[in-house]
Amino acid sequence: AIVTGAAGGIGLSYTKRLLDRGYRVVLADLNTDQGTELQKELGSNTLFVHCDVADWSSQVALFKAAYEWFGHIDVFIANAGIEEDEPFYSLPDNDGEPVKPSMKVLDVDLHSVVYGLRLFRHHMKKSAAGGTVGKMIVTNSMAGLYEFRVAPVYSAAKHGVIGLLRSASEKLRKNESISLNAISPGPVNTSISDVLKEVVPTEHFTTMSVILDALDKILDEDITGQIFECSSQKFYLREPVEY
Repeated sequence: AIVTGAAGGIGLSYTKRLLDRGYRVVLADLNTDQGTELQKELGSNTLFVHCDVADWSSQVALFKAAYEWFGHIDVFIANAGIEEDEPFYSLPDNDGEPVKPSMKVLDVDLHSVVYGLRLFRHHMKKSAAGGTVGKMIVTNSMAGLYEFRVAPVYSAAKHGVIGLLRSASEKLRKNESISLNAISPGPVNTSISDVLKEVVPTEHFTTMSVILDALDKILDEDITGQIFECSSQKFYLREPVEY
């Protein structure tokens, strides 16, 4: 299995759950010091690979390292993500000229998922493990299900992930034996949620246990195209709007 953003927060919890379930796990993260220490701490069934998910060549190297380490990749969890990196509602100018907006949150939270899906498909085809269903899981957000006024570009990225997943999941499951599902928590008590602590009561934060319950269900069952909305102590399957 590969987990991006594995050096802390939700990604580290995923990693530990996968290890408990008998997986070998590649920990991908920008934090080399933390990732290296975690590999030592978690043992021989882990491999740390430094990776910038927003960079195509970095993800190519990640998947290559994972494949060479174990010969196949059955599970890919695209977990790495960032908050909006500049105030959306400010309007800076440079001597009266407009300033180009940052696209970093789209690169990390949306474009990297497209990269990862392409690479996961490539390596699933390459290994062609008989009868194995490859499982790609994206850590998304409730901001991909509802409006999120404090961070509109972040919300756009998360809505984009759900559009990708719902549009591609049926054909990929049928034609390539790959399932696509997303876990969409509300605020979680990790570093990425610092801004949310100002507007959301901490008792309404999503617990890590319910996120891991959603992960277990995806790993245990043959399901695809599902959005697991995780809120407080429960998860709910959110169906697409009918048309």
